[in-house]
Amino acid sequence: MTVLEKSTRNQLDKAVQAARRAATAGADRALRALAVDQEKKPAHLTPEQSELRRRLRVRCRGLGSWQDLVRAVAYEQWHRMLFARFLAENDLLIHPEYHAPVTLEECAEIARDRGLDPWEVAAEYAAGMLPGIFQQDDPLLLLKYAPEDRAALQEILTGIPAETFRTQDALGWTYQFWQTEEKATVNKSGKKIEGADICAVTQLFTEPYMVQFLLQNTLGAWWLDRHPESPLRAEWVYYKDQVQHDFSAFPEKAGDLKILDPACGSGHFLVEAFHMLLAMRQEEGEPLEAAIAGIVRDNLHGLEIDPRCIQIAGFAVAMEAWKAGFPTDEYLPLPNLACVGLPIRAEKEEWLKLAGGDGLLEGELEKYYDLFKNADSLGSLIQIEEGGTLVPGDVLTQKLERALAKEKATGDPVAEAFGETASGVLKAVHYLRKKDFHIVVTNPPFLGYRKQIKILQDYCEQKYPHSNADLATSFFERCNSFVRPYGQYGLVTPQNWLYLTTYEILRTTYLHNQMFGTVARLGANAFETIGGSVVQVALITLANTHPKEESIFLFSDLLATKSTIEKSTELKENFKEIHQKDQLKNPDARIGLDADLSCSKTLDNFCYSAQGIGTTDNPHFVIKFWEIAEINGDWVYFQTANKTNSLIGGYHSLLRWGSEYFDYINLLKSQNRIGGGWQAGRLAWGHKGYAINVTGSKYVTIYSGCKFDTTIGVVIPREERYLAAIYRYITSTEYIDNLLKIDPTLSITEGTLIKVPFDLSYWQKVADEMGPLPEPHSDDPTQWLFKGNIAGSELPLHVAIARMLGYRWPEQPADDPADAFADQDGIVCIPPVWGERPAVELLRSILAAAYGSEWSPRKEEELLRQAGYMKNGGLEGFLRDEFFASHCKLFHHRPFIWQVWDGTKDGFSVLLNYHKLNRRTLEKLIYTYLGNNWISQQKDEVRQEKPGAERRLAAAEALQAKLEQILEGEPPYDIYVRWKPLHEQAVGWEPDLNDGVRMNIRPFMEAGVLRWKPNVKWGKDRGTDPVPNCSGTTERLNDLHFTLAEKRKARENAGRIETESQ
Repeated sequence: MTVLEKSTRNQLDKAVQAARRAATAGADRALRALAVDQEKKPAHLTPEQSELRRRLRVRCRGLGSWQDLVRAVAYEQWHRMLFARFLAENDLLIHPEYHAPVTLEECAEIARDRGLDPWEVAAEYAAGMLPGIFQQDDPLLLLKYAPEDRAALQEILTGIPAETFRTQDALGWTYQFWQTEEKATVNKSGKKIEGADICAVTQLFTEPYMVQFLLQNTLGAWWLDRHPESPLRAEWVYYKDQVQHDFSAFPEKAGDLKILDPACGSGHFLVEAFHMLLAMRQEEGEPLEAAIAGIVRDNLHGLEIDPRCIQIAGFAVAMEAWKAGFPTDEYLPLPNLACVGLPIRAEKEEWLKLAGGDGLLEGELEKYYDLFKNADSLGSLIQIEEGGTLVPGDVLTQKLERALAKEKATGDPVAEAFGETASGVLKAVHYLRKKDFHIVVTNPPFLGYRKQIKILQDYCEQKYPHSNADLATSFFERCNSFVRPYGQYGLVTPQNWLYLTTYEILRTTYLHNQMFGTVARLGANAFETIGGSVVQVALITLANTHPKEESIFLFSDLLATKSTIEKSTELKENFKEIHQKDQLKNPDARIGLDADLSCSKTLDNFCYSAQGIGTTDNPHFVIKFWEIAEINGDWVYFQTANKTNSLIGGYHSLLRWGSEYFDYINLLKSQNRIGGGWQAGRLAWGHKGYAINVTGSKYVTIYSGCKFDTTIGVVIPREERYLAAIYRYITSTEYIDNLLKIDPTLSITEGTLIKVPFDLSYWQKVADEMGPLPEPHSDDPTQWLFKGNIAGSELPLHVAIARMLGYRWPEQPADDPADAFADQDGIVCIPPVWGERPAVELLRSILAAAYGSEWSPRKEEELLRQAGYMKNGGLEGFLRDEFFASHCKLFHHRPFIWQVWDGTKDGFSVLLNYHKLNRRTLEKLIYTYLGNNWISQQKDEVRQEKPGAERRLAAAEALQAKLEQILEGEPPYDIYVRWKPLHEQAVGWEPDLNDGVRMNIRPFMEAGVLRWKPNVKWGKDRGTDPVPNCSGTTERLNDLHFTLAEKRKARENAGRIETESQ
């Protein structure tokens, strides 16, 4: 199998994406040049141009939008050129008169003689073999690009090396690369995935080693069972002869095999199977041409939801047939490929008339109407039942075919590509009904339940209730129904179905009823084009027959391998035998565990676990504890994941629970979002235990007993005497190793945390030797256990400055002596203003009181180094130039001390306690500290002609003007809180601390008056609201602005409605 090298593939990727951009821009310009976007036809158009314009406008209406037309033109124009070059580079571009291959250079010479474009000549020659792809009368292809746009595409195409077009996988890669931009757009939108978007989002070209592994251990295994001495054994490096097979129900000859890929994409599995079958049939002595025709006509079958993709698959199979030696001037059988994504267009009433008044039959026909109406989302998952006891199967089938036969507007894209005609939907139904394939292999679309539209969710819940967590696992079950008894099927699947609790019933069912052949857990980096751990897959082969008592399968765990090269190499040898029946003894029937893991007593005998609360809207309900001045009845502690491997961590958030459940629960009720999730973790609240991160590093911290979120799983011992032993175990490398064996995903469930072996006596002995755990305590100012102590804290300068501004930590003692130094109004100017002491002197006083006899200039230098300040500015330099940036980073970019300045090094700069920064305090800052004092002082210095005074005065007056704009609150210096109705939005500077720093800091950041820019974004938040919000949509948009007039009008209307309702 000749495939693209990584460097060549990357080059092709860049070229195709550049071509999409160039083709799209060229299409838009060409269409506008013909005034296709205008209602009125321009007078200067020729009759031919007018007719083309009319046809293009008709096509636009059929496609649905202008952008759809532009994309369609871009696709057709580029792919005509691309496919022509594929043919030419493989000597398959045949001159219609001389029946000999021509090169693109020769096409260019012929084009010059005939006064045509070279690509028109190439398309004309290619049309004899693929008339549907190279249609001579397609308005999308008749449209002429501007010379510069045509030249840009030609430059891109000629820049692709010739050898690229001679590999087996290049054709498939081109379509995935063409979809890259669309995939990114759809993913970024956050909307549910449906129809054509499914193709863009789930398109993932299967790695060659995966294709070979699955086919060699299904199709190859059958051949070597029949021909154990075949020389093909040496070529099939992934074939495993240890696997037990029963091919008694299979045919003797290769020509009688039926192979299906139900999600065939651009035909990667089909092309590889073609070459394997060709070698087999020739080994059987069949002539080359007859063997090729037989493979295309009888052996290979493919289904695909994307009509363009299925055409490319047909082209790919035909290309391989011609390259293998099938004459280009002879009839090549139509590939058995069908598009299962063609929705029907008939009206329901017309369908139901076919029932002839039979109510039972009408009900069955209505059911299938609804299915095929959504074929572009359901695709191969659609199951055609054979009828029940109420409606005979033959009657239902006859009526269904009569209804589908009327779908004349829905052509078959594969037949059209080869110049033939067929009913696309009827052809799809023919294959969807079949259950007699000997071999099914595929790489199905991966799409989680939450990303699916409701029609897809509902159908999978009905048909595939044990596998519907992902589209790919639903396909796993669907493949089983395509296979005849004793048939073989192999898939690329998400590896998590092998161990997640969600799939326990699926695993149990298949371990009881299907015979596993091979299971290879590949983990991260299995695909060259997807880095990291985005997609983690397994390769699985099974037989559609019950396992025997002694059945074994081969298992390979390649999680530790880091690249596709390593995985493809290890896949050849790195397997161990596992008894299938033993897997049913594993916790949750997890597949692939060692015997020691399945037989040991597990941790769940000694503790239970709990999942946390998922609010569905964290920006609304969750803030950091330092974002409010005092934790009142509206807020409760909310433990989250620990970012470091420390005893205490994740103690920094608050949940807006509300007194007597008022705020959080009542809001969920009003939005119809109430359910068990609001009280998730209730069994753990108030108990002693441990919190373990369920994503990333499995850090362990002491559980606080409070409410907690879904980033941690809480483990509560059933008896307190187990506390120490359990802690020593879950913080050991042995625990992590065992956890990875049963669930190697980045994100695990809380239930998995306690499904590991646990030897209580051993770990109790370890706990006794290591001594008791310390009481919960933290010197980290970002944890709510911190008591506000300056000396002994991890960052004394930050704590001292916060205390200077009057901030108090939640657990701080009431009689703390440092409170005497706190500024009362929360305004501390760094340069002295209004007769106050300079900020640096006040700070030194607090530090001196905190450290007592330890305080000295050397101690001050030590604290500056500890804070990361290595410059020569001393304490004042740190306070003026470095503190605010460091404070923002330390407190998760939700600062509670704000530094406002005028943008000059020697100008006005002030530290503000955000909690005290109400309207009155801001007015005091603007007109007293800044206006009456600093600005007056600068005016005096201007009169005295002091250096820099004019510059400082101008900067201060500009700052005052900006602060006045914030005070007034007209856009863009307004506060907007997306979960509040318009009549509750702040009018001017009226911040509500309960809304959080993110909402309230926006006017100051818009005005550019902060000393450093925190990493705060106001993009769209995840999820949607159940009812429209201020944006007029259900989208969670934050970067909106409303005028004061709009807000006051809303308040008036709200007051009027309230009055009227009384």
